[in-house]
Amino acid sequence: MLCSMDNIFLLKLFLSFIIGSIWVTTGTIIAERYGSKVGGFIAGLPSTILLGLFFIAWTQSTVVAAEATTVVPIVGGINCIFIVTYILLIRFSFWLAISGALSVWFVLSLLLVIFKFNSFSLSVGGYTILLICSYYFVEKILRVKSESRREVKLTFKLMLIRGVISGLIVVLAVFLTKVGGPLLGGIFTMFPAMFLGTLLITYFSHGARFSSAVMKASIFGVISVVIYGIVARYALIPLGIWFGTALSILISFFCAFVIHNLLTRKMS
Repeated sequence: MLCSMDNIFLLKLFLSFIIGSIWVTTGTIIAERYGSKVGGFIAGLPSTILLGLFFIAWTQSTVVAAEATTVVPIVGGINCIFIVTYILLIRFSFWLAISGALSVWFVLSLLLVIFKFNSFSLSVGGYTILLICSYYFVEKILRVKSESRREVKLTFKLMLIRGVISGLIVVLAVFLTKVGGPLLGGIFTMFPAMFLGTLLITYFSHGARFSSAVMKASIFGVISVVIYGIVARYALIPLGIWFGTALSILISFFCAFVIHNLLTRKMS
């Protein structure tokens, strides 16, 4: 019986990798085909968190998935710091910027684990402060200029890397929730996999300045992802995995649409 349950869990892990990879890769292809406006909208949509929480709920329970959302907002704030670190270091070296941003993300996330962070209200408050401070720093201190739209060339290799990274992160979030609890799982549902793919593509297509401008706009893209986690927290248990996920998608996608349109008008 135990062996059968383990096999089922492994099957679900495999499916989470496949679906996670396909989801992100398909979004990348659509962004390339329909241009920057649709591409920007897609970049702001929940991806890793959507699939991560869904598979956590499917492999374990909606209660565990809801508990995993406690840390979602504050990790959204850490993602903002990830972006700021990248923009700060990209002027020196691309690989320094990547390694520095990832190092900051892992260190700050590790602190959440060490201190066993479990306050949702503090999580939301911390995210709000980090969001405002990050945008102010990038806009007023680093003075990153918005760039005009450009065609971003996507290669099969870049799309493959982006899809594999996203698939692995979804699997990691599901697995860590099972072995390490909702805190670890919640942290990795917010791993900046989409940001990694975006900065890789934008940097190698048009260089550091354009990549920095795109990542500056992406600070606001985190909002709809955090909103997804907040809605899922209150919707998954009473509505169940399917209806709870559907409601979370509708609300967060609507917010992403509104945010993207506001940014498009402001930066056009």
